[in-house]
Amino acid sequence: MANVQLQPLQYIQNKFGRDSLVLGGHRYSIKNRRNNNRIYWRCTVSTCPATVNTYEVHPIKFGPPHNHQANSNKIEVSKILQTMKQRAKTEVTPMPKLYEEELVKLRHPDWTDDTKQIVEQLPTYYSVKTSLYHQRSLNIPELPKTTADTNLQDKWCRTTKSYQFLLPSDNINPPMLIFSTTDNLRHLASVDTIFCDGTFYTCPTLFHQLYTIHTMTQKCGLQTYYKENDDITKLVRWAAVLPLVPQDQIEDVWLETLEEIN
Repeated sequence: MANVQLQPLQYIQNKFGRDSLVLGGHRYSIKNRRNNNRIYWRCTVSTCPATVNTYEVHPIKFGPPHNHQANSNKIEVSKILQTMKQRAKTEVTPMPKLYEEELVKLRHPDWTDDTKQIVEQLPTYYSVKTSLYHQRSLNIPELPKTTADTNLQDKWCRTTKSYQFLLPSDNINPPMLIFSTTDNLRHLASVDTIFCDGTFYTCPTLFHQLYTIHTMTQKCGLQTYYKENDDITKLVRWAAVLPLVPQDQIEDVWLETLEEIN
């Protein structure tokens, strides 16, 4: 018992977002709390009578012992899932890539039977992706119901490299969103010929049309960059195959490509 008392207290969140105590390879949920400093915990296994009392960051009293073996691997799985959810909240990393990156962290030279069991107990990407996307949706603005409700701010007005992308359009009626960077406008102003194209099919339902303005970029050296820069070659080729990607995977594939290049 003394060894357990010397262990630092660790906490992980349960599926409801509440803290669980991790101690000695076991997991506890809050049974009672007094003055926010003294907490009474009980083992999360419903048939187990084990309890522990903590004061601030120290265990001060242990109740009946556990009637089952500790399962440290299951706790490690919970920690990994918690890390994935936290990253899903705060990052825009494509979800498949995020899941794979956390999985790759387990592939190290110190591979043990415990590591193998952790990997085996980890749920598959397809069984957790709904939960991960839900976490991401908590920090994504709610979709507007009318054009008047459209209010893009902060990172939603910028590129992934933090360049301003949404241009002012306050005095335009009916309202419209105009996207471009300063460099794009500079190229547009420097050419003699522009190409315009409009589409209704892929336009968001709040708006009538998606209209794009293009210029010839050959003079900017795209052909040379394409031949000499592997990143640009990869980007152009990936863009060319997007029509062949299943519709529900297009965004993840494209964002993952941009992430690899950045």
